[in-house]
Amino acid sequence: MANSELSKLKILFIYDYFRQHVNAFGKDSSVSVNDLIAYLEKELGYVFERKSIYADISKINEYVSRTSVVKGSDSWITVEGRRYRKNQIKDEITIDEARLLVDAISTTTFVDTQLCDKIIKMFPNYFSGNYHKRALFPHDEKISRRSISYLNNIRTGIESKQALNFDYGYILGSELTEKSPKTVSPMALDWDNNCYYLIAVDNAEAKDLERDQTLSAALRRYRLDRMVNVNVDYDGKIPYIDYKSEKLREQELRTFIEKSLSAYSGKRMIVFGLKITGENRKDVLKAYSAFASKVKDSIQIKDDTKLDKGVLEIIVRTVFAPTLYTDLFELSTFSGVEIEIDNDEVCRDYAEYIKKAARAANLKKL
Repeated sequence: MANSELSKLKILFIYDYFRQHVNAFGKDSSVSVNDLIAYLEKELGYVFERKSIYADISKINEYVSRTSVVKGSDSWITVEGRRYRKNQIKDEITIDEARLLVDAISTTTFVDTQLCDKIIKMFPNYFSGNYHKRALFPHDEKISRRSISYLNNIRTGIESKQALNFDYGYILGSELTEKSPKTVSPMALDWDNNCYYLIAVDNAEAKDLERDQTLSAALRRYRLDRMVNVNVDYDGKIPYIDYKSEKLREQELRTFIEKSLSAYSGKRMIVFGLKITGENRKDVLKAYSAFASKVKDSIQIKDDTKLDKGVLEIIVRTVFAPTLYTDLFELSTFSGVEIEIDNDEVCRDYAEYIKKAARAANLKKL
């Protein structure tokens, strides 16, 4: 009788073994019948016959075939020589995807790295040892319980279309100062500069809009770590101000994010030519790479035919934002590199930026 009960458990343990200890993406990931016999003896304290294991594998494959969960095959478990392998299940996360997730979580300064341990436990056959502590340098800063609570409230407001109330201020050391109350209609969460941002319609701004203005004129971006006392208007006493259609909302949000530079939103776009000149090709590319990493997809290569002579010409299409001139100034800090800007307005504003920087450094002349 005991053996009969163990036999019922045996097929579940075999199924679990293939899920947890064999992966469909490694050439060396396989198991022999002797390995399974040893595993079952350790877990159940009984030595099973080989024929019973063959039968169980056949039953597991029959179940898989009936449920049609295997990608491109009727059998989940296959045999090659004397070893068993498994095929990929539909929608199964791959080994590369699992490692990308762990890498991303391990290196961000925002997410608790203990989450890595949970993912590794879910897919032990994808990782060996302390993978996330060896492969990439971990950042162990932990998201506060308060921030998690605020994120949950924000997500609730977005999903249920309910207004939010919170105080928004400025960070001074470890304190939040100059706080002011905000009432908003939350639209989406964004992630930029290693921070969460709430994109929302400012209800007060929306009320003051003229008839010919679109709702997007009241869109604002709020940084999570500058928010406190985030509460959802569960009672529905505050109106949720929304776009006329989901399609329009998606279009306007996409435009709003595209018209952002380093998490700063701009009201209008600017196009200008930029000539980067250096002592050699490598110096120009070094400076260009630093600038391009900030403005992302806003650059078009105008002329790279003179790159071997240390000259690169590009077209920049971006928004007016405070960080634009900071990024341009960084270009000038590279040794032996000079820039020329082909746009009078940008040149004028950039010159004012340089003058302010010079005054801050107590320089009398440029």
